[in-house]
Amino acid sequence: MQNSEPSHSPYTLIIADIHLQPEDNHPINQAFYAFLEEQAPKAEALYILGDLFEMWVGDDIGLEQYAKFIHKFKSLTQNGLPIFLQYGNRDFLMKHAFSEATGINILDDIEVITLYNEPYLLLHGDNLCTDDIGYQRMRKLFRNQLIQWIFLHLCRKRRLFIGHKMRTNSKQHSKQKDLQIMDVNQNSLCELFKQHPEVSHMIHGHTHRPNHHIIEAEHKTLHRWVLGDWRPQAKIIKVDSNGPQLIDYSISDERLPY
Repeated sequence: MQNSEPSHSPYTLIIADIHLQPEDNHPINQAFYAFLEEQAPKAEALYILGDLFEMWVGDDIGLEQYAKFIHKFKSLTQNGLPIFLQYGNRDFLMKHAFSEATGINILDDIEVITLYNEPYLLLHGDNLCTDDIGYQRMRKLFRNQLIQWIFLHLCRKRRLFIGHKMRTNSKQHSKQKDLQIMDVNQNSLCELFKQHPEVSHMIHGHTHRPNHHIIEAEHKTLHRWVLGDWRPQAKIIKVDSNGPQLIDYSISDERLPY
């Protein structure tokens, strides 16, 4: 890690939007494996707020495609590291077989946790991007349990074809959309804070716009922490008794594990 002071006090790491690629030698995959080797075991817990994988079209395929990471996750959890995960917009089809194979605990889409006596509101963040009406319609459709059941019962070849096509279309559509439409809607943001009055800190990913936003509310100061994606360098969050800190994570070529 860079741009952060060494810390000997207990801390928790929070990350999002890794987008692990089906191609095993991709730089993102290499950097993230190094992170799991070197940094994750030092934390008290690891939270992954969505889009761990670029594409997940069923546990039967995903457990094979990402076998190296599945094995590494299982090793970490068996050695006492609690890992928690929220679904993103690309990997929400992870089911029981994934949890069994990795030991990872699946969280609700919106989850309040307590770290070092402070409550934190965790979410992937795509449900706050309500200005993107087309995306929200698609999200509602894909999260329908019947639609998921039908898709997961398609043959492997068909699921892979659809997954790759959606992956390509998503990149094209993102280039064509206004950047503001794909960002968080302020009304949706404030409404979610109102639903959780005990919380002063919200942490999410999805937008790939890492930042610490301070919101002066009527009775208290609110904080919105936005995680970065992995390029393969990343912006991640370390939380300890002093609160959250948005820090850089990068890895040099000589430290790559492959």
